[in-house]
Amino acid sequence: MNRNEEYHALLVELEQSPKELGNTVQKALKRESTSRKKRRAWAVFCGSLAACFACFVLLVNLSVPFARACGNIPVLRELAKAVSWSPSLSAAVENEYVQPIGKSQTVNGITATVEYVIVDQKQLNIFFTLDSDDYDNLNAEMPRYEPEQVCSTIGSSWNQPPGTLLNYTLDYGDNNVPDSFTMTFGVTTWVEPDWPAEAPIKSYEDEMLEPVEEEEPDYLAEFTFDLEFDPEFTAKGEMVPVNQTFDLDGQSLTVTEVEVYPTHVRVNVADDPANTAWLKGLEFYLENEDGERFEPISNGVSASGSEDSPAYVSFRLESPYFADSEHLTLHITGAEWLDKDMERVRVDLANRTAERLPEGVTFRSAEKRDGGWVLSFRVKKREENHTHQVWYSTFYDEAGNQYEANRRGTTTDDSGCFEEMMPLPGYQENVVWLQPTYSRTTTEITPVTIPIK
Repeated sequence: MNRNEEYHALLVELEQSPKELGNTVQKALKRESTSRKKRRAWAVFCGSLAACFACFVLLVNLSVPFARACGNIPVLRELAKAVSWSPSLSAAVENEYVQPIGKSQTVNGITATVEYVIVDQKQLNIFFTLDSDDYDNLNAEMPRYEPEQVCSTIGSSWNQPPGTLLNYTLDYGDNNVPDSFTMTFGVTTWVEPDWPAEAPIKSYEDEMLEPVEEEEPDYLAEFTFDLEFDPEFTAKGEMVPVNQTFDLDGQSLTVTEVEVYPTHVRVNVADDPANTAWLKGLEFYLENEDGERFEPISNGVSASGSEDSPAYVSFRLESPYFADSEHLTLHITGAEWLDKDMERVRVDLANRTAERLPEGVTFRSAEKRDGGWVLSFRVKKREENHTHQVWYSTFYDEAGNQYEANRRGTTTDDSGCFEEMMPLPGYQENVVWLQPTYSRTTTEITPVTIPIK
C-alpha cells in the first residue's frame, strides 16, 4: 500500500465514528455542506470522504474527545498536531492541501520517516518523525541540501520524545521552491551533563563573557532523503499589484504588491529615499468582506530585509488563500522605525552615559570585568508577557573595528519592563558603538487602509 492509498484508507476509517462521538460527526457534516470553502487536494474517491476529512480537522480543533479517539491512528494524530501549528497550515490541511511522502530509513536503531509536506511557491514545511526504543529524546540537527538552497531554514523542536512529529520550515526569498532536492541531517540526543561535585562557581556575568565554543555534534545517525514536490502544489500563489503610496509618521512608503500563498501572505513595501528613518516593523492585518482577520505571522519568518539597507521590505501574514475572499483590505495600525542617524549609538562606558537610546530604553549599568564589559538596560514591554530585542550582536570601537557579542541575557518581572544584559566579550575600551534594532515606534489612531482586491 503506497502513501496515498494509506491516506485514503484512513479517511475511510474515519467514516466509522468512534463511540465517543455519538452524532457529532453527522452534525458537523451537515454544517460542512453549507461551507463555501474551496476544496483543492488529491483526487478523493467521493465527496463524502472530503467532507469527512474537513470535519475531522474541525473536530480536532474543537473537540478533545474526538482528538483522543483519533489518537490511535498515527498519521491522523500527526495531522491533528499539524493543524494546531498555525492558522495558515490548519487551513491548508482542512482543504487537503497536503502532499504525502512516506519515505523511511533506519540507521543505528533510529528510524526517520518523512511523513508529508505542505508546500507552495515560496515556502516548504517538511513534517517528519524520529523513532527509537533506545533514547528518551531525539533531536534533528539543521539540515544541509544538495543542491544548496537559498532560503531561511527554521529548525525542529528539541529534546522531544521519540515519535513526536517534527518539522523544518524552508522560507524562500526571491527564489521559488524547486521541484526536488536532497536533504541530509544528523540526529543527536541530549544527556544531562555529569557536573563535577566541586565545580567552581562562576558569576552569571563572567559566564556571559566566556567565548562560545562551537562543538561538532555527536551524531547518533545521519539520514539522506531525496524529496520531490508535486508541481500542483509548488505552482500555487498569486501576485496582486497594489502600488499605493501612503504617509506614516512623516515617512513615505509604498505597498508595491501583495503575494498570496497557501502557507502565508507577503506584503512588499518600498520606502522613499528622502525618508529620515528605515522601516523595521509593521503592525497590520488583512480583512475580507466577511470581517475575517488575518494577523501577522507569530511562529516563523515574520519579515525579510534587503541587502541594500537596514530596512525590512517584505512582511508576513497568515493566509486568506482558502477563505474564498472576494475582497481584501490591508489595515496598517503602527510601525517600528530606525532613524537613519541612529544606526550606531555611542556609549561612554566609563561614565555610564549614552548619547541616545531607543524609545523606552534606560541605561542602567556598565561593569568592567576581566573578560570584558557587561551592560544592562531596562526596557519597557510593548506587550504583556513579551520581550523584544534592543541591540544587534555586532558592536564597534571608536576606530570602527567590529566585534561580536554571542550571548544575551533577559530577565522580566511584573512591572511592565524587562532587563536586557549585553556582554562585550574581550572588550577593554571605555567607549563602544552599539547597533540598535529600532529607535522608536508609531501607533496610528486612525489606521491606514489600503484596498488589495
